Amino acid sequence: MNSARKIIGVLFLIIFLLSMLAVGAFCIAEENPAPQIEPLFAKAKVLKVHALESYDDFSPVKQIVTLKILNSKFKGQTITVEHMPSTMAGMEINVKEGNKVLLWIDEHPSAAESPDGSPLFAISDFARDNYAYWTILIYALLLVILGRLKGVKALASLLITLFLLFFVLFPLTLKGFNPILITILIALVVSLVTFRIIGGKTKKMISATLGTFSGVLLAGIIALLFGKLMHLSGMSTEEAKILLYSLNVKIDFQGILFSGIIIGALGAIMDVGMSISSAINEVRKVHPEANFKNLFESGMRVGRDIMGTMANTLILAYTGGALPLLLLIIASQASISKVINLELISLEILRAMAGSIGLVLCIPMTAAIAAYLYSQEKA
Repeated sequence: MNSARKIIGVLFLIIFLLSMLAVGAFCIAEENPAPQIEPLFAKAKVLKVHALESYDDFSPVKQIVTLKILNSKFKGQTITVEHMPSTMAGMEINVKEGNKVLLWIDEHPSAAESPDGSPLFAISDFARDNYAYWTILIYALLLVILGRLKGVKALASLLITLFLLFFVLFPLTLKGFNPILITILIALVVSLVTFRIIGGKTKKMISATLGTFSGVLLAGIIALLFGKLMHLSGMSTEEAKILLYSLNVKIDFQGILFSGIIIGALGAIMDVGMSISSAINEVRKVHPEANFKNLFESGMRVGRDIMGTMANTLILAYTGGALPLLLLIIASQASISKVINLELISLEILRAMAGSIGLVLCIPMTAAIAAYLYSQEKA
């Protein structure tokens, strides 16, 4: 039991050190803030729409839209703007009365754009945030109502995970820290905190945490090794290129690539780790005389059953995320050799395989750790 306490102490020390790193990053950010180029946006409600005739069959119908601004310094003002919906498929913003939209506001237009110096307004997009908040609220309520205390604990662990991602990983990465190292530490902290909140301070929690961390670490090593061999730059997506040219910050894009693989695999690996630990815990309760070999074999039997369903989890998740890209490539009728050698496709293959390998290896690692810890107990 003393060894278990030492392990917990070390893990909480890592949490403390990671928190100090975050504080340091925030201090640096205050002293040397990254350049922020952010125009003013505001939400507005469409009060009236008047459509004008188009000039020809190829021109869109121009809309004269009356709106009431709902927030920002212009809150309460009623304005009228000319809106020309895009003719490109998927980019049309044809507003109707009652819609809520996002307004782009230029507070300091040039004399040519606005002779009297008044701000310029333009419809940028539909306002979708309220509906996003509703889905989050529904999910949180379902967790609490159906899970009760366990649901509250799960919600707490989720909030901690989001905090670590948005207030530790992302700021530190933007400040030039090694994203792989930070992500591995965060994976350890997330698994520890989640299992500690949900399962308490038990051998089950310790074995699940260590097994999960082992699987995540191995997934990261696989991603790093084969990513180097495959010459993946991390710059194959439009988002990465925008990030490169929009911020005057040196960022490790390869590191971000591998960090994404680790984060993407973490949830599924945690699920496997806890399932194996719980199974061995139950076996130990029913058969207190079971030795290491018996407990390990029991964990592996459960793991093989889990493997049958979890093998598809990450593959389907990543395939779903890359579905438009895959459809585009199939429609182009490119050769298999050409497709596999595309960096985007190689990246998705590595992402799915590294996570799945980590998930599979988590099973024997967790089973061995849990079997060892429980076999040390006196029957």
